[in-house]
Amino acid sequence: MKKAFPGQVDPPSDTGVRNRQAAGTNAMDTQAQIDTVLIQLWQKNLPVLRERLDLLDKFGSAANSGTLDEPTRLEALNIAHKLAGSLGMYGYQQGTEVASKMERILKSPTSETLATLKSLAIDLRASLAAGLEAT
Repeated sequence: MKKAFPGQVDPPSDTGVRNRQAAGTNAMDTQAQIDTVLIQLWQKNLPVLRERLDLLDKFGSAANSGTLDEPTRLEALNIAHKLAGSLGMYGYQQGTEVASKMERILKSPTSETLATLKSLAIDLRASLAAGLEAT
């Protein structure tokens, strides 16, 4: 088709519609593949996640009782940092936020903020409850 004036846009063709539909289907296929890989990764890492949550529970109890020593605080900081950085990838934004809050507390602890770790560990586990039930 000859353009009537410079800059004129050609009308959509049937081929263009088919190409866009194919691109949409390919995008859906790609997203399904990504979802499948993320589910597999979640299931593979579930034992490690459960172990980390158990440790954060333990560290929260130690913080409440005033027995959280420096090596334990650093280990808790490391775990909170890892969870804050990874949970969002699996769609657990609330878990990321809680883990980030724990990380901030553990970076600059005070007796008042350390006293909140146990409840934050409970909140973190609750935010992941649906995913923790997976086998």
